[in-house]
Amino acid sequence: MRLLKNLAAVLALLAIVWATFLLVSYILASTLFPAIEQASQNIFASILRVIVGLATFTAWVLAWYTLTKIWLYKVLGVD
Repeated sequence: MRLLKNLAAVLALLAIVWATFLLVSYILASTLFPAIEQASQNIFASILRVIVGLATFTAWVLAWYTLTKIWLYKVLGVD
C-alpha cells in the first residue's frame, strides 16, 4: 500500500509540474514572441517583455525545484 501511495504522490507532483509548465509556456510565448518578432517598435516594451519572460521562467524553475525537494523528501521520508 505504501508503494501505491508513493506512486500516486509522484504522479500528482508530475501533474502539477506539467500544468505549471503549460502555464509558464503560455506566459513566455505571450511575452517573448512579440519581443522577438519586434511587434512593437518601442524598445523599452521589448526589453520589459524579455525581463518578464525570464523572471517568469526563473520563478517557475525555483518553485519547481523547491516543491520537488519538499515533496520528495516528504514522500521518501528522508531528512
